[in-house]
Amino acid sequence: MNIQNTKAWKAAEWEYGEIHAQSLVPFLDFRLSPEEIIERLEEIIEICPKFYPALLESGLRQLALVGHNQAKQRLDEGFRLMLELAKPQHLDEELDGLLGNLEDLWRFDLCRHYLEFLVERYPHNALFQDYRAHAAARMGDIDEALLYIAKAVEMEPDNPHFRSNQGWIYLIAGNLKEAGKALAETLRLDPDNEVVKGNLEIHRYLSKHGGHYFDYLLRPADKEEIDRLANEEEWEEVDKLCGSYNDCRMEAMAQALFKEDEQKRSRLPDLLSTLREFFRFVHKVDQGGYVLNEDLSFIHEFFKPIMHKFIFKFGDIDCEMIEEIYESLFDYYGFLARQGLVPTKEFKQFQKKILGMKNELMEKMQRYNMVRHNDDMDEEEKNAIREELFEGDHAWPFL
Repeated sequence: MNIQNTKAWKAAEWEYGEIHAQSLVPFLDFRLSPEEIIERLEEIIEICPKFYPALLESGLRQLALVGHNQAKQRLDEGFRLMLELAKPQHLDEELDGLLGNLEDLWRFDLCRHYLEFLVERYPHNALFQDYRAHAAARMGDIDEALLYIAKAVEMEPDNPHFRSNQGWIYLIAGNLKEAGKALAETLRLDPDNEVVKGNLEIHRYLSKHGGHYFDYLLRPADKEEIDRLANEEEWEEVDKLCGSYNDCRMEAMAQALFKEDEQKRSRLPDLLSTLREFFRFVHKVDQGGYVLNEDLSFIHEFFKPIMHKFIFKFGDIDCEMIEEIYESLFDYYGFLARQGLVPTKEFKQFQKKILGMKNELMEKMQRYNMVRHNDDMDEEEKNAIREELFEGDHAWPFL
């Protein structure tokens, strides 16, 4: 009997759909915490132990939370059952989803683990060779990555995605000649491919200045060009250029921490998520011009009012979130200081300054959370306390 036609599978499928339906309704008065979602998924697994979507999602969510020893077991079970039970026409899509989620979590070690099995089972699947090449490149095994991507290109020579990835891996290896060939062929196959255009920009920069892909990520910001575009009010181009520098710095930090610090590797997704959310908020606050995230002087000078506004704006902020902001900023600017993009002296002064106000911000956050949810206080009373706590910073007009 097909297990997907059983009552247990149907019940598990319905419960699984309920979890995701709740997350799509914005006006619900409650949200399931990550831990609660895992608990619900585990209940579904009890209903139907072979319901692999719940097994895979539980494993991925446990990986994201860190410290869950059952994560690998759940993923292995779900992976095995997916290969056994998934409909053939949906298998590639479901595998793509699993591997993509693992990449988002920077678990390229697990990507490689599953891909070794997939390549052995499906030796003529070019996409699996491509994924395997990407995982190997992220793990620092460049010769291995070049071998796998060459196999993918050999299987599908007219696939521009594979050709572009081959060019990117050659850039990481510092082989500009072969990178240029692969990227030129990609452009011939797909003239409008934005990814290859970006890789060709990297190729042009390295051909002029030398170095590897990592050197491009840490290239000096062309502030004269940014100022010129700003003076001409070419704001879309300003945002694009600043965004490129900001994304590259984030990518460089993530690569460095992934390779150098196993302890931080496990929290990379949270670190990157926290930084992106914080800088997104800062960009909204600073309406006076462009923002390069590496401009520590702005964050240094305005950290306290930024945090006042942050505490006021977000209703779910807690001590853990403030700790995460501090730790992430220290990781980010510490990395840039080691790379010479931020003055070391200024970074140390920044650390000292914001550590000195940490307890004060924690106390303000805790007090305001109590005020925020106090239905016995009218709005006038709450406004008076906001003024006292945030010194008027919460009233910045842009947010």
